[in-house]
Amino acid sequence: MKFSGALPARRVNELLDRVERLQQAVKFVREEANGVDVVDQRVGDTVCGYLFGQG
Repeated sequence: MKFSGALPARRVNELLDRVERLQQAVKFVREEANGVDVVDQRVGDTVCGYLFGQG
């Protein structure tokens, strides 16, 4: 029996859609944040959880 690490096309399309939506959101928020003082935060887990459907 052969195994492949390839993702099904449906899953790839879901991930691409999430990445595109995330890019749009980051662009918008970055523009808004340029005029605001912010507190440094670590958001890597949240972003990865969103992209891979765990959040």
